[in-house]
Amino acid sequence: MWIITRFLRGAVPPARDILLVESGSPQAFRQGLVNIRQSFPETRLQLLTCWPEPAQNVFSSIYRVQEYASRREKLALLFSLRKNPPDVLGILCSNDPIMYSWKLLATLVLPAKVLIINENGDFFWLDWQNRKALRRFLQSRWVIIRKEFLLTLLRGMVFPLTFLYLLLHAGWLYLRRWRRLALWRIQGGGLRKGKPEAL
Repeated sequence: MWIITRFLRGAVPPARDILLVESGSPQAFRQGLVNIRQSFPETRLQLLTCWPEPAQNVFSSIYRVQEYASRREKLALLFSLRKNPPDVLGILCSNDPIMYSWKLLATLVLPAKVLIINENGDFFWLDWQNRKALRRFLQSRWVIIRKEFLLTLLRGMVFPLTFLYLLLHAGWLYLRRWRRLALWRIQGGGLRKGKPEAL
């Protein structure tokens, strides 16, 4: 609900704390960082990065995605950030499909106003007032978005089919085993014809 409210509301919160998601070209991120520093000079910056070493040492906290490999660890980190959430979530959306799941999860989990940073280092707020800029931005990224969306959809469709196949295969193996066991008992493994087993 708060996502829709923040999208429809054009008001910008006081940006005391910004979490930046570095998920693309280091050059684009450096340019975006310069522009953000000019617009928010007193803001405390945190960084979520896919690079082993950040470009500049100006961040109060650094979170490296390599340390949070599984989905459970990703969600645990993002929910821990909700305890003291940033005012602004800055997401680098260049033409590289990097950290797609991180960007999506951070947008959904963190109650922060979202700032979209493009490959030129320019940025705009993710809200209704900037819908034209957002539409142009999505049109330019449609190939990547469509590819990632289709891959996610295919994974979601394949998983239940794979699970059903494994379940049926396991059931068939168990039925075959019980059939062999029943035949073995009938053919002499259990009660022998005319010779009752000794008690």
